[in-house]
Amino acid sequence: MNKVVTPDPINLNPCCCSRDLYDNEGSTDQLTNVRKTLEAVHLIRLGARASLAGQLTGLGKKTLKRLHRELTGKPSPPGQLPFSDSWFLEHHRRMFHVTLIWHLYKRMNRPACSPARVYIDTFETYTLLVRDPLLNLTRAAFAIQLFTTGAWVRHRCACCGITFPAPLEHTQTICASCQEYQLYRCRWCDAYLAPKHRGVKREVCLHCGGALN
Repeated sequence: MNKVVTPDPINLNPCCCSRDLYDNEGSTDQLTNVRKTLEAVHLIRLGARASLAGQLTGLGKKTLKRLHRELTGKPSPPGQLPFSDSWFLEHHRRMFHVTLIWHLYKRMNRPACSPARVYIDTFETYTLLVRDPLLNLTRAAFAIQLFTTGAWVRHRCACCGITFPAPLEHTQTICASCQEYQLYRCRWCDAYLAPKHRGVKREVCLHCGGALN
């Protein structure tokens, strides 16, 4: 006759070690510091300066400069984020990338995530979606700060209806992607226009004969 073995009941009460861990307020601070340090390491590996990593994590300058030197083998470049948005506004493609960063940031900005984690997720998703990113982490972070501080606000494209960020006083009603699209389309018949050769102007559309100037 087989003997029936009855397992001992599982003790669900926490042991003394776990009680000490949860009761110790210092352990929470240590975990927070570890999380911030890991986020700073991640940011630096993505190209962040020590100053940007400090803004997003709250760690001290000495700690971040040491981390930057250990991870990259060279000191962190001096300086803060850019202070002018003119670089973005100079070209349609740059504005298109800024719009993409803006939409990704809105999607990634969850209450449970720290500011550093939101920036990390936004920039990594951006680099995965774009074959040749035009924005490095510093410029992407500056673009996000333009949104969050209210210097740039939401506009709606009159052509495609998508929302895009731009300065508050911006008068352009067409988004960057539609502007780029129209560079290669005839305004009369919407036919495709071949790229212009340097020094050669496109006078008329080869499809409808409409003037392009």
